Amino acid sequence: MGAPGSGADTSAKSNVTALNCISLSDPDIQKSISLLRQACLDSGFFYVIDHGISQEFMDEVFFRSRKFFELPLHKKMELFRNEKLRGYTPTADQTLDPKNQVQGSFPNLMASA
Repeated sequence: MGAPGSGADTSAKSNVTALNCISLSDPDIQKSISLLRQACLDSGFFYVIDHGISQEFMDEVFFRSRKFFELPLHKKMELFRNEKLRGYTPTADQTLDPKNQVQGSFPNLMASA
């Protein structure tokens, strides 16, 4: 799915009825913060526009990220998180803390519906 106004194919449909677009060029930063917060609370999805980051830089970041995740596990584990470094977290290594969750995880929300 392409970015709004990018000319990319946007024919793919999802359960999200609207994607909140948050502009970082708005001079009213409090408005942008409020919109971002509300998008996080409502759906958890948003699209940041007018951020000033070049497409070339974003492409490079995604390329390097892809290369990292293609590494064997033992190489990624060399960067395992610790108290000083967020680092790498292997799949299924983290669990949710029910005492500190506001609304639960997605499966919990589905079970309560």
